[in-house]
Amino acid sequence: MTTIVSIFNHKGGVSKTTTTFNLGWMLARLGKRVILVDADPQCNLTGVTLGLTASWPPDEVGPDHDTSQDEEYSHTQEQAQDFFSKNLEKTLYGALKPAFESEPRFLEPVDCIPIEGRPGLYLLPGHLQLGEYEVSLSIAQELSGSLLALKNVPGAINYLLRCTAEALNIDYVLVDMSPSLGSLNQNIVSISDRVVVPTSPDFFSIMAVRSLARVLPRWKRWAESASQNEVLRTANYPFPAPTLKFAGGVIQRYRLYRSPSDTNPVGDPTGPFRVWINRVATSIRSDLVPALAKSGLMIDDQVYASAGIHSYILAQIQEFNSLLPKSQEHRVPVFELGEETLGQVGVVLEGSMRQVRSLLRIFDEFGNRLIAVSEDSE
Repeated sequence: MTTIVSIFNHKGGVSKTTTTFNLGWMLARLGKRVILVDADPQCNLTGVTLGLTASWPPDEVGPDHDTSQDEEYSHTQEQAQDFFSKNLEKTLYGALKPAFESEPRFLEPVDCIPIEGRPGLYLLPGHLQLGEYEVSLSIAQELSGSLLALKNVPGAINYLLRCTAEALNIDYVLVDMSPSLGSLNQNIVSISDRVVVPTSPDFFSIMAVRSLARVLPRWKRWAESASQNEVLRTANYPFPAPTLKFAGGVIQRYRLYRSPSDTNPVGDPTGPFRVWINRVATSIRSDLVPALAKSGLMIDDQVYASAGIHSYILAQIQEFNSLLPKSQEHRVPVFELGEETLGQVGVVLEGSMRQVRSLLRIFDEFGNRLIAVSEDSE
């Protein structure tokens, strides 16, 4: 049975895309079949996974300007243009067109792209134009009871993801989402089975957590109403009864003062970061969880406990530092980097490999915990 997992927080800068990629790869490493869905119109997950991103050269144009960087950037942009022009139907935007643009054809499973180097892992690419569906989806979700022409829109994403997962015998669909509270995110979260909330150790994450304590129950109420609406219930793509539950939070992007070692495999955060890690964890436990529990969005506490999840935190993940650009360059997760891909020697290599081993352990625990709260919670 497929589990759809939304990786969602309307606060930006909390590494949703990086988390989705690394977590999806780990789940596949653990023997699960996984689709990564890029539902963010910025297409960062698509770019990172397929190697279609390149930053504008950081050096200023001048007599010593490295023109090879310009050439690399131009080549990457041409690759991106070529991919999207040839693969529109393989993107989330293109696959949804029959429903959103009232085309006379039925939604079909997407021919997802196998991710090189990890069997069982696939990508459903994003598209910049996906954001164009926000308005029609918003109207459909508010007025579908009276506008029969829009009745197939609210249930279309659920139908597409489920039928694609069935065609590929998928265990997990991980959805990377934009930092917004728009109708597209509302729809995706509402049709998901689990939601993972990434955060960073700062005050703004606490504000976001408190906001989600109001937003997620409201979306759950809307989903219940939509699933009982006669028009949506009898549409070609029926809107499903909600099954959403809170899998847990993730706290990441903090610096360490003590690096990982054999005796301390995950290292220790610096004092200021440790303070804010505790504050964010407290907010999740005290602000978010009680509100979700009242709305039936929580799993039984015994399941969290048996999965090794304390204070409803699935994982704490330190800053990747120099590992991140290497990960993106080689299109592998940070925990798959090695001596050859790092290109380092001596004490620098030793330090990087300690961090790689630390992140392997963290994501292994993360993946197993998500499996536990997804498959042993009914």
